[in-house]
Amino acid sequence: MKFPRLTVGLRAAIFVAAIALTMALANPLGASAETTMEIAPMSQQNGAWAGARLGTSPTETIGSAGCAITAVTMMLRHSGINTDPGTFNAWLTANGGYAFDDELIWDAVTRYSGGRVAFSGWFGPDPNVISPELDAGRLVIAEVQLGGNQHFVLLTGYTLSSGLVIDDPWFGDVVSFNARYGDPATGILSIRTFMVPDPVAMRVDGRVNWLANAISAVQLAR
Repeated sequence: MKFPRLTVGLRAAIFVAAIALTMALANPLGASAETTMEIAPMSQQNGAWAGARLGTSPTETIGSAGCAITAVTMMLRHSGINTDPGTFNAWLTANGGYAFDDELIWDAVTRYSGGRVAFSGWFGPDPNVISPELDAGRLVIAEVQLGGNQHFVLLTGYTLSSGLVIDDPWFGDVVSFNARYGDPATGILSIRTFMVPDPVAMRVDGRVNWLANAISAVQLAR
């Protein structure tokens, strides 16, 4: 969604309004103007794991490029899974969770959590996707650019005054998306969504069916 002739402030206001409108249309009787989840921030540059090699990369570490796994770790902890970026990275490295040395295969989150948290989709920056996920209490991971490089942050909610709220792995803080990355309509490049799956729907012939997610993960691995 692009508005090349509008000011940054106006575009941001339109994005926030679009989120609010989407929410109201989805729940006209009980809609709230704000949705927020308090998630304890984590920093990829924490000394406990920052120096660990990211996957099998010869150059990157969790501190330099572990934003995606740190964002996922925060989401997993919110779901009751006690882990940290160092532990998650070690498991991914040993269990085929990375493509091209250090690019997270998103479906590996499903395997790591034993199905308690499942990768469910890869989308563009559409408020019609973002707001229902947040309204349902499902955290969203967003791809942005930081210093010209690919970066991932955790979307935790939105308010009328500040717009989208994020936990940022690089800074290890909670901040308004607009304050740090500007207009979400252009600042968000893509999103990743997750869910707690229905255990019945996840089974085929008595076995957990990972095929659909595994195929999409191979195609979309970053």
